[in-house]
Amino acid sequence: MPSGRSPGEARRRFRWSRAALAVVRKELVEVLRDRRTVIAALVLPALVMPLVVLAMPALARLQEERIRDRPARIAAEGGGGGGLVAQGFDERAFTVVSVREPRTALLRGEIDAVLVDRGPAASGPRVVTVSFDATRPASRSAVQKVSEVAARLALRELRAAARSRGVDPDRIISLAVEPQNIASPEQMGAALLGTALPFFLAVWLLLGGQYAALDVGVGERERGSLDALLVAPPARSAIIAGKFLAVLIPAVVALVAMLLAGLAAVRLGSPWLSDAPVAISLPLSALGQLFAVGVALGCLLSAVQLTVSLAARTLKEAQQAFTGLYLAVAVPVMFIPFVEDWAARPWMALVPILNAAVAFRAALAGDSGAGALAVTVASLVALSVLTLRWATGNLERQRRPNQ
Repeated sequence: MPSGRSPGEARRRFRWSRAALAVVRKELVEVLRDRRTVIAALVLPALVMPLVVLAMPALARLQEERIRDRPARIAAEGGGGGGLVAQGFDERAFTVVSVREPRTALLRGEIDAVLVDRGPAASGPRVVTVSFDATRPASRSAVQKVSEVAARLALRELRAAARSRGVDPDRIISLAVEPQNIASPEQMGAALLGTALPFFLAVWLLLGGQYAALDVGVGERERGSLDALLVAPPARSAIIAGKFLAVLIPAVVALVAMLLAGLAAVRLGSPWLSDAPVAISLPLSALGQLFAVGVALGCLLSAVQLTVSLAARTLKEAQQAFTGLYLAVAVPVMFIPFVEDWAARPWMALVPILNAAVAFRAALAGDSGAGALAVTVASLVALSVLTLRWATGNLERQRRPNQ
């Protein structure tokens, strides 16, 4: 039995490919005439990415330095906390502010903490209550500063009491705890980028092809050109494939623009952030993984956008559906930093959108496994194919006008 494809099948495949490419060329010409597509796919990503990779570390550094160097603003009630207030003032750890209603002032952000000294206890140590606002970094830092001053004060008093009794303080104090951060500046920078960059990549993959999807689907339906295209000889699958590529290409252009702009920003901004506690870097291996996962996610988002656009009856209906799609992408990606335990589980590589966000974070952290990456890309591409088959089936059910 002869092997290989028959000449007839080869001709059909050639005609199908040529028809799909013709649809792509026709759609891209019309899409590129829309300035909104060019701005969303090329201009805005190139402007946003430097802000993400440079502005965020710089702002984090400035905030950390400001909170660390500025004495905490403390309101004191009752006594002086057994010398705690005086000790903190001498160390410039905090300063005492006089306010009428301390707790109200704390909630308004006028002070950072409230110390309440209820006097010496009948038995046991003196207890000083520290009220703070956990929603503000400066207030959380104030609690840490008060705790550190209290620890040093207690240690000093313990040493003085030991010496007064003729006891060597070092024989009593047998343990000292010294926190040590073993994360490198590069790891700190990767963790910082991992909280924001996956969100921007996912959202811009959606926005990059949004206007193209609206134009090649419901836009053509409203202009009446979609019906004319369906009368043409090309198969519905070829039409879907061409329109899909016309949506995917701007999305991939947006992805490439973001990655290149991010790489350029890192290279140009490294001297500026050289003395920062975090080091922002985008190795070529990480860029390759981000690109691979981004293209796979772009395939799924472009397929869904095209399907929605072709199914919508009006442009307004499609735009409303795209708003829901935006939320379906943005919300899961935003929640990834808060579900670290789930992110490490193997089944997460099969969950659409979430798997891409997890893969983005893993690529930035440099701990992306080849197996998990392959499963993520394969699952996204498989869902894209199923979505396009569904779109083709919907288009097949539409009667040709001459039938």
